[in-house]
Amino acid sequence: MGTSTPALFLPAWLAMAAMAQAPTPPPKLPVEHAELVLADGADSGIDARQFGLGDGGLAVERGELRFRDDGCITPGGVSIECRSVGVKLTFPSGVELLLAPDGNLHLRSGEIAGPFASGVELWLGCGTRVRVTLAQARDERVRDVVVVDGERALQPWQRGRAAVEQPRAGAWAGVRLVCLGDGGLVYRPIALGPLVTLQRVLVAKEREGDSPSERLVLLCDPLVRSLTTMQRQHREPDAKVRHAVTAVAAVADRGGVIFPSGASLARAERDRLRWLLRGGFELEIALDGPLAPRLELYAGRSAVPMIEWTLRGDAAAFLANPRDDHAEKRWHGNGTRLVKVAAELQPREHLFERVAALQVIAQLKR
Repeated sequence: MGTSTPALFLPAWLAMAAMAQAPTPPPKLPVEHAELVLADGADSGIDARQFGLGDGGLAVERGELRFRDDGCITPGGVSIECRSVGVKLTFPSGVELLLAPDGNLHLRSGEIAGPFASGVELWLGCGTRVRVTLAQARDERVRDVVVVDGERALQPWQRGRAAVEQPRAGAWAGVRLVCLGDGGLVYRPIALGPLVTLQRVLVAKEREGDSPSERLVLLCDPLVRSLTTMQRQHREPDAKVRHAVTAVAAVADRGGVIFPSGASLARAERDRLRWLLRGGFELEIALDGPLAPRLELYAGRSAVPMIEWTLRGDAAAFLANPRDDHAEKRWHGNGTRLVKVAAELQPREHLFERVAALQVIAQLKR
C-alpha cells in the first residue's frame, strides 16, 4: 500500500525551495570524517579527485603517457615497473605500491590487501588505469600489464615478458580499486546508480585515523537533470499535481545550491541514514520498501519525501503522489529515467558487487 502526500505539505515544499537561495554555506563535516560527499558527476566518466580523499599523490603538472625501460610513466607522473616478481607503482609523493605475483597489494610500510587472485585494475587520480592480469597455475604469474589513459593504451608487459605494443583497450572484468590520498590510500568503488560506495582496503597504519573506512559519493548532476525532465512529464491540470511540480521546478532551478559539489554532509539523525542539505532539505537512503535502495529528498522534517530516486543501473526519479483520489499509490506517474552515470562501476553479478555495495551502506547505519 502506498502513502499519499497530504496537501498541507505542498506549501512547505515551495517555502523550503525558496530558502535554498540563502547564501549560508551547506552543512558539512571535516572532509576526512565525512560519510557522504557530493560530486557533480556531470560527465559520464568518474573523476576520483571529487571523492574528497585527495588526488592520489600525483604530480602537479600533467604529462603524457609514455614508455620507460621497464614499464611506463603515467600523465600524473606515476612510474610503473613491470617484472616477473610483481608490478610496482611509485607515486610522485614517494609512496610505493606493489602488486605481487600472489595477488596481494603491498605498501612499503608493510600493510597488505588482497589477495586479488586474477589481478586488479588500479584507477589513478589522473584518470589513468593500470590493469594487471595474473595467470593461473603458471610459474610466471604476472601475465599482462596494460596502462589506459583515455583513448591511448600501452602494454609494457605481455605474457610474462616485456612488450612495446599499444593495444586497443577492452573492458575489464575483474576487481577495480582506486588509489587516493598520497597514492597508498586504496578503496574499492562500486556504484548503485548515481551513488558511489567506497570501501577502504589499504592504508598505512599511521594514516588510519585520517581516512574513513567507508564513504558514499553522490553524483548530483543526474539527480538535478531528472527533476528538469520530470516537469515536462507531469502537465496535468490537477491543482495538487501542479503545486508539486512547481516545488520540483524550484529545487531543479537551485540544484547547484541545494546539491553543491564538494560538500561533505552532516548526519541529521544517528539512527537513520539521513543527512542535511542547504536550505533545510534533508537526504535519506532507504534500504527497505519498493525498488530499494532509494534516495529520498525531504523538505525539512516532512514525513513524506518530495522525490525518490532508485539506486540501480536503470535509476529513475519518482514524484511523491500528491492526489488524495489516488491514495493507494506511492508515486505519481511511471518515473523519470536518469541519464547513465558511472557505468563502469555498476555492480557485476560474478563479483557479487551489489551485495558488497549494500554492505558499505549498512556499515554507516551502525
